[in-house]
Amino acid sequence: MSIHQSSKSSSFEVKYRVGGKLKSKSFSYKKYGGRANAKAQAEAFEINIKADLLRGEYLDPQRNKISLADFKHEVGLTKANHKESTKRALEDTWNSRVAPYDIADMPIKNIKANVINNHIANLRKPNGEMYSKSAILKTLEVIRVLLQSAVEMELIKTNPATTNLAKKSIPKQIKTKKFYLNEFEVRALELEIEKTHPIYSAMIPLLAYTGLRSGEVRALVWSDIDLDNATLSVNKSIDDDDDMKINYDDPKTDESVRKISISQITVKRLREHKEKLPADCEYVFPNQKGNQNGTFIACTNPIRARNFKRRVLKPALEKLGFDSRIALHDFRHTSVYLLVKKGASIVAISKRLGHAKISQTADTYSELFEDVDQDLAKVKRLAHI
Repeated sequence: MSIHQSSKSSSFEVKYRVGGKLKSKSFSYKKYGGRANAKAQAEAFEINIKADLLRGEYLDPQRNKISLADFKHEVGLTKANHKESTKRALEDTWNSRVAPYDIADMPIKNIKANVINNHIANLRKPNGEMYSKSAILKTLEVIRVLLQSAVEMELIKTNPATTNLAKKSIPKQIKTKKFYLNEFEVRALELEIEKTHPIYSAMIPLLAYTGLRSGEVRALVWSDIDLDNATLSVNKSIDDDDDMKINYDDPKTDESVRKISISQITVKRLREHKEKLPADCEYVFPNQKGNQNGTFIACTNPIRARNFKRRVLKPALEKLGFDSRIALHDFRHTSVYLLVKKGASIVAISKRLGHAKISQTADTYSELFEDVDQDLAKVKRLAHI
């Protein structure tokens, strides 16, 4: 390894060998602000190269000039064992929150922790609103996965996306209010929807008494429900894309694939509900076509979440004077509330919800279990008066 001064090009050139191949790098006077600076840069480069070669950590400076977008195109973002929903979520995140920005066109060698931090700090929705913590974490994960592949391919030494600096601008989690409906409110909503959209009224008690996610309920077909044995099998889910395409996915986690029991009242409601549908309708909650409220049952697809919320749920909430912020996921919360009130164990509730861990159930509904404990304590005190 040596440094040579070139009088013709007014530069210093560092020559070195890697694996028997001769390589070189030039440091021009003009680029580095004079002869002295160029020489200092060349000497520093020589020292670093020697150290990297001794440690076996040398990285070819030409190989990591590939842009993040081109690298993503070459190596891919997803794995073969990823669920379809995971693959789509990663690709959607890349397409919406990474690909359109400068970071995608940067050479991977130039993507440092501060670059990643600045990227996520300045991310905004098309309407100017800030993204949620969950969306930012997914964005960081996409960048981390790609750069980790670059580390494994020895294009970069370390993954900057794993550093504290890269995570500096991750926003705090904003807790959304959970709404817990009682049995009377669930029934009131069901009856109100029965007046306006009779083929969707049964969805309310089914959500509230099973704890199924919206995508799980809407993906149900009649072969998933055993009315004679009062059981329901959860084995798929629907994810509505922004382009309104309905995607059939595996459930959210392995634990989400489950069979749950349903009450006889729910069985009765489902039998009555089935009578409202065409005999050959496969979907439990099919789409309608026609005007805004639907003029005929199409049965070509399940009802879309946004259509149900906008056309069915929100008008019913307003008619009854309920909080208009109540969302489909609040019926999953409601199911936990109703089960806890009836004395169900946290283990049984967690299994019914399809949570991966009991701790997830406890953390998500900690305030609910505290309230129930307080209620039980009050009942015990009153019993001794």
